[in-house]
Amino acid sequence: MRDAESIETELIEISNIADDSIKLERLIVWCATHPDEVPFALHQLMNWGDKSTSKSVKPSGE
Repeated sequence: MRDAESIETELIEISNIADDSIKLERLIVWCATHPDEVPFALHQLMNWGDKSTSKSVKPSGE
């Protein structure tokens, strides 16, 4: 497996593609090209979602 930074960089580049059909196409090609890195990539993507949704919100009374 390649280093995590290289994998993350490639996934970020794919995620920045505006057209969803091209994004899906590139993701499928990436997965087919690097099948041993797919579990790591899924783990990273799940963590990215946690970071963006776990913002702390103060109650309005404080």
